[in-house]
Amino acid sequence: MRQNLRHAFLRPVLRVLLLGLLVVCLKVTLAGRRGESAPTEDGNWLWLVLFPILPIVWWRYFPVFGCSQPSCLLADGEHERRNH
Repeated sequence: MRQNLRHAFLRPVLRVLLLGLLVVCLKVTLAGRRGESAPTEDGNWLWLVLFPILPIVWWRYFPVFGCSQPSCLLADGEHERRNH
């Protein structure tokens, strides 16, 4: 029970943290594209490197379609029929 509570608390916190990092990456990327900042200023290169990585992490651990739910799983025997 305790692990379920921890999991239920950490997922939203991690989602908000990841979303905040994505917003910062997007702002730095757009500022660099407009010529308002250079990649070498204030560690902007770190945000530019993280920009393609963070959406992959988002899609991996926080799926939009909720396919980690039991309703998305194949029915018993369905997997065997698809492989043959």
